[in-house]
Formats: sequence, structure tokens, C-alpha cells
Amino acid sequence: MPLVKQIGCYTLMLTLTLGSCEVLAQSSSGEPDARPGSICTPTTSSRSEPRTEAEQKERERWAAYREKLQSYLPLLPREPDARLAMPVQGARVREVANTFGAARSGWRTHEGQDIFASRGTPVYSATSGFVWRIGQGELGGLYVFVVGPGGRRYYYAHLERYAPGLKEGQKVTTRTVLGYVGSTGNARTTPPHLHFGVYSGSRRTCDYKVIDPLPLLADRDWRAITVNPARNR
Repeated sequence: MPLVKQIGCYTLMLTLTLGSCEVLAQSSSGEPDARPGSICTPTTSSRSEPRTEAEQKERERWAAYREKLQSYLPLLPREPDARLAMPVQGARVREVANTFGAARSGWRTHEGQDIFASRGTPVYSATSGFVWRIGQGELGGLYVFVVGPGGRRYYYAHLERYAPGLKEGQKVTTRTVLGYVGSTGNARTTPPHLHFGVYSGSRRTCDYKVIDPLPLLADRDWRAITVNPARNR
């Protein structure tokens, strides 16, 4: 094939590929993007109008979540936590195999760390903050997002179930149980574990980042945790 045609074909393939990535990132179902940071949308003026009532409701839902997030920020310390408390009861940092950035199916890479434990093991908040979102997704299964100091979002996924009474907007501490280790979502064929992810910034301000939680994790003295795992405080 002549060089010009080869370049033309390569350019077309690259354009189609990048286009597909953008659609994938924009069609999120409430979970972290499959390709974090692949797009930056500092303004919404160029966004097309919703084509269906469902799209309109989804846009309104996300607008409400953004508004909630902003309302929490003045109530939290401006600087993010330098250390994060181990979220899975009984687990130790040295037991976590580092898989951050590992390849996953499709375009994805692993955006966090997997902490393996027996099904039903309590999952605690790694920080103080507020429960931002509680939901269920194709990838993360049952998940909880907590917003902590500095506006960082902490993602607890593949939960077996939520802690009783847990609700969005609830204030949490490192002694708050969020849920219990499971294998929901795309972890159905794996041993039970918590997928723990950390996110900062926003595509709207072009500083969206996926942060490796492992260097930030610190062991707890689990003997000092006196909260009954069946309760949520």
C-alpha cells in the first residue's frame, strides 16, 4: 500500500478510536470513567440538548450531584488527607497486591486497589467526610462514594450490601461502616473484595485525576475499633 494511503488509513483509524473513547467517557452510568482524563469539558455551552426524557432526567440528576458536592466543600478541610485509614476490617497494607494501572477489559485500566477479604467483612470509611453517592453500576456493583477533605472522592465498590441506614448526605468518620465486602458488578467471578478508588479534580476544571490509594493507606489498630459492625454511626 502506498505510504500516503497508509497514513490516511492510520489517521482515519485514530480519529474513529478517539471518537469512540470520548463517547465512552461521556456515557458513564455513574461510575468512574473507563478512560479517566480522556476528555476535558470546561464549559457546557457546546453540549447538545437532551434527546429524550431519560437523558434530561440523567442530566438533572448529575447537576444535583454536582451541586451537593459543592455544598460539602466549605464544610471540609481544604487540604486532602495525607494518610487514609485501611477501610477493610482486619486487613493490613502489606497484604494489598499493587494492581493500580493494570490493564482491564476494553480501554480500561485499574483505577484503584483491590483489598480481598471474606464476604460480609465490614468496610469503613477511610476518611471523614460526607456520603456523596450511593448507587449500583455495571462495573462497580453496589458502591458508595464519600467526599473527603480537599474535595477528593473515595469510591468503595463491589459491596455485598450497604450498612443499615446509610444515606446520601450523611456525615461519616473513620469509624463509620459503609457496607460489607462482596463481589457485585463485574467482580461476580472473582473472590470477594473491596475495590477502593480515589479521585480528585474535575473535567470541568481540566484537573481530573485518578490517585493510587496504596501509598496513602495506613494500618489501623483494629482492636481499638469498638463500633458494632451491624450498626452505622
